[in-house]
Amino acid sequence: MLQEIAEQPAALARTIQSERAKLSRLGAFLKQRDIDLIVLVARGSSDNAALFGRYLLEITTGIPVSLSAPSVHTIYRAKLRLQHALVVGVSQSGEGEDINQVLANARAGGAYTVGITNEPVSAMVNVVDETLLTHGGRERSVAATKTFTGQMLLFYLLAEALAGTKPPWSCDTIPDFAARALEQQPAILELVQRYVFMENCVVVGRGLAYANAYELALKLMETCYVVAERFSSADFLHGPVAMVERHFPVILFAPPGVMLPGVKSLIGRLRELRADSLVITSDLDAAASCARAIIMPKEIDEFGAPIPYIIPGQLFAALLAEAKGLDPDQPRSLSKVTRTL
Repeated sequence: MLQEIAEQPAALARTIQSERAKLSRLGAFLKQRDIDLIVLVARGSSDNAALFGRYLLEITTGIPVSLSAPSVHTIYRAKLRLQHALVVGVSQSGEGEDINQVLANARAGGAYTVGITNEPVSAMVNVVDETLLTHGGRERSVAATKTFTGQMLLFYLLAEALAGTKPPWSCDTIPDFAARALEQQPAILELVQRYVFMENCVVVGRGLAYANAYELALKLMETCYVVAERFSSADFLHGPVAMVERHFPVILFAPPGVMLPGVKSLIGRLRELRADSLVITSDLDAAASCARAIIMPKEIDEFGAPIPYIIPGQLFAALLAEAKGLDPDQPRSLSKVTRTL
C-alpha cells in the first residue's frame, strides 16, 4: 500500500499524458448530443471518487449529476429513459457485475456510456461506448490508492472537456502537488503512534473535500478496523456532534476556499468540547486550534486540493494499520474484486 501511494505522482502524470487528447475529443462529441443529465455508477472507493466527480461536474458544467443506485437496475429491473444522459461507470477492475449491468441497461435506454477503469482488458470495456484509463499499473494492495486518485483525475479531465469556459484549475499541477504531499510521511509516521488504540472516530469534509472524508473513513475501516463515521461539517452540527466528548477523535479536511470558514467554526466547537481533533490544512489558524495538524503547502488552492489532500489520509491509514500490527495489503474478509448484484 505504501509503495502504491508513492507511485501516485507518476501515475497521475501518465494519465494526463495518455488520456487528455481523448477527453478533448469526447467533450466536443458530447457537447453535440445535448446532454442534460450525468449519472455516475460505482461502488466502494470508486463510489467516493464518483462523489467527488458529482461536485466537480455540477460546479463546472451546470449539468445535474446523479449517483446511481445499482439495485434499481439489478434487483428491481427498472427501465430508465436516458436518451439525453451521459452515464459514467467507475470501477478499478472493470469487473463489477452490478456496475456493468447498469452501464448495459443505460446504453439500451439511450444513454451514452463511459467506463473509467484501470484495466484495459476487462468486462467493462465491452459494454461502454468509450473507456477512460487511469494508467496506474497493477494495484496489488486490496486498499485502493493510486486507482482512486486516478479516477479523481479523470473527473477533472472530463469536467474540463465539458466546461463551457476555462475551469479554475490546471491538471498539470496535480502530480507535483501529490509529490509534495508525500513529503508528510515522516511526520505522519510519528503522528499515528498517538492513535494506536483508536477504535472509533469521525471524519469531516465539505464541498470538494466531502469525498475525501468518505474515502479516509473507508480506508480506516478496511485497513485499521476503526469504526469511522463520515460527515460534512454542516451535517455534523445537525445532531452527530452530540456524540463528541473529551478526547473523542475527529479528523477534518480543511483546504482553502469557500468551505474553510464553516470548517473552522466546527473546529472552534470541537475545541470547546475538548475533542481530539486532527486537521489536514494549510491554514495556520485552523491548525493552531486543533490538537494536531498535518500542514499542506499554501500553493494548493481549493480546486487543486482534493487529490493531494487525500494522500496524507492514505498514509495515515497505512501507517496506523502497521502500528496496530495489521496488514493493510490484505484486510480480513476482503478481496481486490468484489462481485455483487
